[in-house]
Amino acid sequence: MKIQNGFYAYPSSPHDIGQVIELAGEVRTSDQHNSFTTWKALDIVGHFISEQVLSRIDDADFLVADITKLNFNVTYEIGYAIGASKRVLLTKNTSLKIDGVKIQDVGIFDTLGYVEYQNKNELIDKLRGISTTGSLNRPEPLNQKAPVYLVEVPYKTDWSGRIVSRIKKSGYIYRSFDPNETPRLSAFDAISQVTQSYGVVVPLLSSISNGYEIHNMRASFIAGLAEGMKKPLCIIQNGDDPVPIDYRDFVNISYHPNDVNEIIAEFASKVAKAFQHSEPSKAHAQRSFLKRLDLGATSAENEMRDLASYYLETDQYLKSLRGEAHLVVGRKGSGKSAIFLQIRDREREINRNKNIVLDLRPDGFKLVKFKEQVLSFMEEGTYQHTITAFWEYVLLLEICYKILEKDRKRHIHDHLLFAGYRELASLYNIDGYDPEGDFSERMSGLMEKITSEYQARFPNKENIRLSSAQVTEILHKHDVRRLQKTLINYMENKGALWLLFDNIDKGWPTSGLNHDDLIIIRALIDATRKIEREFGKNDLIVSTIVFLRNDVFELLVRETSDRGKEASVVLDWTDPDLLRELVRLRIVSNDLSEHESFNSAWLRVVVSHYYGEETSKYFIDRSLMRPRFLLSLINQCKSFAINLNHDLIEEQDIEKGMLAYSTDLLRDIGYELVDVSGASEDILYAFIGCKSELTEEETKKLMSDYGLDINLSDTIFNLLLWYGFLGIRVDSDSVKYIYDFNYKMPLMKGIIKKKVGSVVFFINEAFWPSLMIDA
Repeated sequence: MKIQNGFYAYPSSPHDIGQVIELAGEVRTSDQHNSFTTWKALDIVGHFISEQVLSRIDDADFLVADITKLNFNVTYEIGYAIGASKRVLLTKNTSLKIDGVKIQDVGIFDTLGYVEYQNKNELIDKLRGISTTGSLNRPEPLNQKAPVYLVEVPYKTDWSGRIVSRIKKSGYIYRSFDPNETPRLSAFDAISQVTQSYGVVVPLLSSISNGYEIHNMRASFIAGLAEGMKKPLCIIQNGDDPVPIDYRDFVNISYHPNDVNEIIAEFASKVAKAFQHSEPSKAHAQRSFLKRLDLGATSAENEMRDLASYYLETDQYLKSLRGEAHLVVGRKGSGKSAIFLQIRDREREINRNKNIVLDLRPDGFKLVKFKEQVLSFMEEGTYQHTITAFWEYVLLLEICYKILEKDRKRHIHDHLLFAGYRELASLYNIDGYDPEGDFSERMSGLMEKITSEYQARFPNKENIRLSSAQVTEILHKHDVRRLQKTLINYMENKGALWLLFDNIDKGWPTSGLNHDDLIIIRALIDATRKIEREFGKNDLIVSTIVFLRNDVFELLVRETSDRGKEASVVLDWTDPDLLRELVRLRIVSNDLSEHESFNSAWLRVVVSHYYGEETSKYFIDRSLMRPRFLLSLINQCKSFAINLNHDLIEEQDIEKGMLAYSTDLLRDIGYELVDVSGASEDILYAFIGCKSELTEEETKKLMSDYGLDINLSDTIFNLLLWYGFLGIRVDSDSVKYIYDFNYKMPLMKGIIKKKVGSVVFFINEAFWPSLMIDA
């Protein structure tokens, strides 16, 4: 039998790791089937170290990599080996206390799995028992609709915004990993996304940026995958820091925003060449249904290609489509973005030449900066008037921009449009206004000009009261009245106008939302209403929808005097069978009959029971009744099943997948608590190892002992109920969570008051694995 030759990659620091591995020497199993060499055996004098290491991985049958201390080089090499279809074995020394990035924070490696050792002999024994055959499967077809994959940075800056803008400008739709949406990156998702891609963009953060260590570790893995799969790869960093010197030749360094333009332009041309040279993916009939199964992405933005083929048309979606809702409200992961994308694509498609559809997604952090630099110095009345006028101005400009873009060729051959188009172009294209970039960049440029104008007029002045004329003079660079009138006249020869506004509540400060933030949202809603009224006077069809998180909407309602004024639909999932139908549609879209029942489709994917409990119920009960979380849990389990070459998700896959999912969920809910309360994102760790059932006093004491400000204890306790972390024990066999009360907090609180003194709160079982809670 042929001896399998492996390469052992490990970090140069700490010394103890390398010492143990090198002492093991060239390790061979007792049956002489496997051998291992390390990077110290390479002839690296006069050669680039990275080239020698990657060349050795290419020649090896498998890679062994030590992840005791995560670093850029080894993580890149792991990704490269997987991308090159090599078997990868991971090891971790448990005898060492290691500072730096934690495996559980990065993700990736906990879903790949690794063996633990303490010394040379134990390492050799563990390696002898490992199979070195069989690489990870990569069954994904190339994604022609969204060919580019981007690893987004945790904080949206002007530099990262320029990268996004230039990708859009290149004409490519992109998919992304967004750490603000998904707290950890799973290896399965990373491999799947890179496999689908024609090109991959990986920004690297400098060491002065918050979250740089975790981001760069994920980035190095993605970059390695792309390089191993021979995909066009753009690694880009702002300045010389932080790439290791032996990998610097792979990196594009930018010192000025214009450098980003050139770097992405060069990358775009490589993607275009990849399109020309790629071959259609061939079906692999020998693969099991599970390996061929595509359940779509957990984020709607990453599944634009296929969403329409399995989208569940709920009543909330249909009401939004009919224009009956001005607000679409839902928790994170409840399907807001899916409705946004479905309405956008449908309305653009049904009357392509007539309808004007704006899909607007501002950067929340830029609104915060605008507020801090200008709005915070104004009296509240002036503040509200200014921000409402600002939104109205922005929306009119964007309607004009979309018309000019859409009818650039058509107006030449249409006498009904020609004169109006030329007038709009002359009104829009004025000195001092830059129409380049995407919506976020245009809005940012406008805010910067307004900020400069304001600070020049009112240096070091607070509590400023401005007249309407002064607000108009500072804000408006265009003749807004004439622009609005010309737009209305032009739209009489068009179809419906849709204004879809998403992400308005993303990027707010981690101290939680305050009154001024809510005024910004309220002003946007008022501005869209005003445009509806003005255009409606000429019988024009205008539909506007603002998409908001549920918690933000609740705060907004509390601070609004005329509650209930805005028509809204709430994406609260309370029916388990509706979630089953959502999953069924995704399963049968994989070349099954559209009439196949849920039970039949489900049993093609998952075993029927997990320790005696029906598996679909087990999964749904731990999803917090959110589609994204349910799909995430299924995909985590599916990842383990595929890696272990199982034809179905088996009990052991559910156990491993549940742990990975629970860890992600804990971080996700922690972030949501931060968004609305200002509490530490780690507050849920106060419950590590505690009982599954607690009184209110015990719950608050655990949080207090963990360092929570006692003034926040009532707020956080209520939020734990609101987010489904805690439920109420109603009898010996039943626990009810917020979704069992139709998300009506007063109803849940009423039950608590009736059972005063005897209420027992139950920690949702979804969190048990990550918090090490036993039944």
